[in-house]
Amino acid sequence: MNRIFLLLILCLCCGQARAQYVTNLSLLKNQFLTGEPVVAVVSVTNRSGADVIVGGHGAKDWLQFEITQSTGQRLSPVTIGSEEPITLPAGGTTKHTVEISGGYSTANLGTFTILANVLHPLSGQYFMSNKLRMTITDSKPNMFDQPFGVPEGFTGTGRQRRYQVILFRELDDLQLYCRITDDRSGAYIATFLLGPAMMAVQPQISIDVNNKLHILFLAMPHVFCHAVVNPDGKIHQRTYYRDPEGNRPSLIMTQGGAQVVGGAPFDPGAPPEKGKSLRKASERPPKDMEAVPKAKK
Repeated sequence: MNRIFLLLILCLCCGQARAQYVTNLSLLKNQFLTGEPVVAVVSVTNRSGADVIVGGHGAKDWLQFEITQSTGQRLSPVTIGSEEPITLPAGGTTKHTVEISGGYSTANLGTFTILANVLHPLSGQYFMSNKLRMTITDSKPNMFDQPFGVPEGFTGTGRQRRYQVILFRELDDLQLYCRITDDRSGAYIATFLLGPAMMAVQPQISIDVNNKLHILFLAMPHVFCHAVVNPDGKIHQRTYYRDPEGNRPSLIMTQGGAQVVGGAPFDPGAPPEKGKSLRKASERPPKDMEAVPKAKK
């Protein structure tokens, strides 16, 4: 009788443990270039019956990603914590967007599965999400590849690096990427997406006198994107221009840097003018990616 009673207690405890969270993982996309950050969205529904607080200064990392190669080899877990406490309200669903370190998580080519584990602090258990598949591939710089020196004021001052621009086909779309590499070792420092590109107009790409990279490209019909990349591999700015008939924007280099002449400034987030229909979502240039917490090894 005692054994049966203990088994019943254990079964009840296991059932309660499984019911603490309902966790779902999604990715902004499933195909990545080597070194590109993986941005994941983790949704957590708290079914524990009470508010749960995770994170906080000195607290245990509350989110963990497991990445497994197609061969079955599991990479070391990638974890993320938070300096500020995060409340998971009882019965509520919260979404958390995190960036998994690109240089670590996408360093190898191939197909991988990824899942997220979310910590329940009171029990000390992690609760598993669904599994997703992602593919890591690579491409040579086919649009631009030039060396530069890192000027003062940026991490790596004095080092020799290279700006590389890659036109990459993802399914039916062409995507423009920028990559920063170490000129001596060839190591990837940063890889990131600039946005969709249309090749009806050849992109203009130049390095200015401050060693910043400028790319002006056609992002969608009659809308150009001007992206400026700092020597440390971070986007300095991203602006858009419309292409009025007979006044196509063009990139020119100046003594102080570079500027776009022609065209008309365009804000993809602005409401449409009165009397005009709403722009479809597919007709809007992608907004700059919001800053998200980065996962750590």
